[in-house]
Amino acid sequence: MNIIIHRGSHQIGGCVTEINTENTRIFIDLGSELPDESGNIPEETLSIDGVTTGTMRCDGIFFTHYHGDHVGMLSQTMPDIPLFMGEAAKDIYLALQKRISPDLIPAIEKINTFAAGVKMELGDLSITPYWVDHSAFDAYMFLIESKGKRILHTGDFRAHGFRGKSLLPVLNKYIGQVDILLTEGTMLSRDDSYSISEHDLQQQARDLLKKYKYVFVICASTNIDRIASFHEATPRGKYFLCDSYQKDIIEIARKHGEKHTSLYAFKKALVYGKGLEEKAERLGFCMMVRANKKFCEIMQRYKEHHNSDCFVIYSMWGGYLNQPNNMLKAMMEGFENTVTLHTSGHATHKAIRDVCNAVCPTQAIIPIHSSNPAGLEHLGLSHPIRYLKDREVFTL
Repeated sequence: MNIIIHRGSHQIGGCVTEINTENTRIFIDLGSELPDESGNIPEETLSIDGVTTGTMRCDGIFFTHYHGDHVGMLSQTMPDIPLFMGEAAKDIYLALQKRISPDLIPAIEKINTFAAGVKMELGDLSITPYWVDHSAFDAYMFLIESKGKRILHTGDFRAHGFRGKSLLPVLNKYIGQVDILLTEGTMLSRDDSYSISEHDLQQQARDLLKKYKYVFVICASTNIDRIASFHEATPRGKYFLCDSYQKDIIEIARKHGEKHTSLYAFKKALVYGKGLEEKAERLGFCMMVRANKKFCEIMQRYKEHHNSDCFVIYSMWGGYLNQPNNMLKAMMEGFENTVTLHTSGHATHKAIRDVCNAVCPTQAIIPIHSSNPAGLEHLGLSHPIRYLKDREVFTL
């Protein structure tokens, strides 16, 4: 088997990984680059023969999850290439793109879905997806096998989310030792000493929701676990509110997730509108908001008339607030009470180390999705590490 990191060997986002044999060629993720510090999205320059240009030569593209830096180049793929994604992830991605990029709908509707733990065969490759905890709902790692060789691609993962406790048991029971570990390393370039668990975040949210009558939460619409945290933290007698689009996303998560845990039941979630305005003002609420005109108007009205009773919680990556022309910072300005309450969707240093030690790669750990891959050297690992350059071929 050959491994080629087309993009992502020394950067966060824009992930594209190829795994091939003499007979079969697959890709894991086909992501677009993340915005720069000013919020500008770089012009796409990546071209892959047989996938985005030339004559089709690809047996399948497997998406770990629906974030743009992993699926953003979908529109540039040749239309006959088979695409694969988790069932819930596909539904959420479809709902999202219906709002922002309707032209993508036909391509998304054609995506094949897979189930956790169910092996798929493409040519002489076997691909088995396993659930991982991430800030995207229904995210996966992939075990790729051929002729006795085994590669584990972690995708984006973490161990400090609600489902993170299953990470090591899954590795130990179903995967075991591999030859190559391709691991995300987002946090290798960051200080993770202040990372908190999703459970601890929920507890802090619960305390704030008891103290303040009107709580606005700025949060990504598809960060289901974060939304669930605030939903569960909303005390009896207060409303949990969102708009109709957010409710659609919540309903998808409920459809796929409620059978596994009551965390995704979302029984209190209601769409804010004229029928609820008076009651919500009287009883109080937790409202999930995003950067759009409607939410800005609602928040402005409460800022003018109930400022001391309001609390604004920013629950996203802090870098967005520093980007020019970003509405998020303006949404918070003028409120007396604000706080950042967030935890990463990515693996801490300890989680990366634990995964490496669980699968004990015999040939190499290859870091991806990191601007500081050399940070692996500070984790005290006893396994060989190999740093690839973009488009370099590694053969095992």
